Amino acid sequence: MQSAVLLALVCAGTASAFSPSSSLTGRVAPMRLQASTCGLRMQSKEVDLLERVETLKVLSAVSKAGILTKVEKSGLLSKLEKSGALSKAEELLPLLDDYRVISLTKKIVSVSPGTFYFYAVFALGADAALVAGVPDNSGALIAAQVAATAAILPLVGALLVGGKINSIIQGNEPLKL
Repeated sequence: MQSAVLLALVCAGTASAFSPSSSLTGRVAPMRLQASTCGLRMQSKEVDLLERVETLKVLSAVSKAGILTKVEKSGLLSKLEKSGALSKAEELLPLLDDYRVISLTKKIVSVSPGTFYFYAVFALGADAALVAGVPDNSGALIAAQVAATAAILPLVGALLVGGKINSIIQGNEPLKL
């Protein structure tokens, strides 16, 4: 509960910091703010994945790291081929078109890394509030707390990894493997 109140105060404080004071309203034109949640918003332009691969020099990084040679020496591709995994993957490729995975990926990588980090912290705060707010007086309630934490922690991990991946994709430094 305290986390939710603190989050609401932070959001309200952030919003009020950008509104003109009453003494300035007559002299300065009011600012128009873009709609956002606590100052977090998606980037305005869509990220071009192929251009980012080129800018980040991903192919050069893969070459320098010798990843393809390591995969070949390990026999991973032949093992996948023998198990039929490549044929199964080939059968699933039309589903990628049906569910528009490429356009969805472009939208996801256009989200600012800060948004991912914000929601990771928010989820952790919600979990902490749940654990602190639910009484520990029965086994069922304790089990519910454990189940909620077990569900939220992978989400937080995925959000943190997503934020890091987006910061790499949206950055300008060449990729180093």
